[in-house]
Amino acid sequence: MCISDSGISIIVCLGNPGLKYALTWHNAGFWVADILAREAGVSFKRAGAFEIAYLPGGIHLVKPSTYMNESGRSVGAVLTARQQDPENMLLICDDVNISLGTLRLRKNGSAGGQNGLKDTIEVLKTEEFPRLRIGIGPKPDRMDLAKYVLRKVPKQQQELASVMAHRAADCALEVVKNGIGTAQSIYNGIFK
Repeated sequence: MCISDSGISIIVCLGNPGLKYALTWHNAGFWVADILAREAGVSFKRAGAFEIAYLPGGIHLVKPSTYMNESGRSVGAVLTARQQDPENMLLICDDVNISLGTLRLRKNGSAGGQNGLKDTIEVLKTEEFPRLRIGIGPKPDRMDLAKYVLRKVPKQQQELASVMAHRAADCALEVVKNGIGTAQSIYNGIFK
């Protein structure tokens, strides 16, 4: 197993499996995984509770096969199968509490209301792993949270969503190559 200079050997991108969810806000993590795989010229293979691809340098790129709210089972299975600790993983997910177009990379922290992240923390029994949150908020007033995150990205926001996902993919590669501190200084915040 190759571990990068940063210590990150696994990138886990959260989302919901199936075409029905592909273009929904909740699948922002999967968008990043697909960009990373496409740019590296690799494809995903099913491996039980997750799909996995291998990026150059031996980095494992993972998409859980469970639904968002049960992400922890997949993440736990990946870490066990690859004999890695949570701190060797970068987890990427959407976040409705962060404004659209904003990335927030942290070394650790709480779930902040993101159910996939919450389930992962509960299963792993630790908050001590890096995470990159992709801002998809705020949700419209009076709209149910589940309805918002599971609705398709409106046409007028698709270009911004695509740019944001590509920027998140670049951030993930920066974390692997040069570490969290360097990536934070470049990518944290809203892009201009």
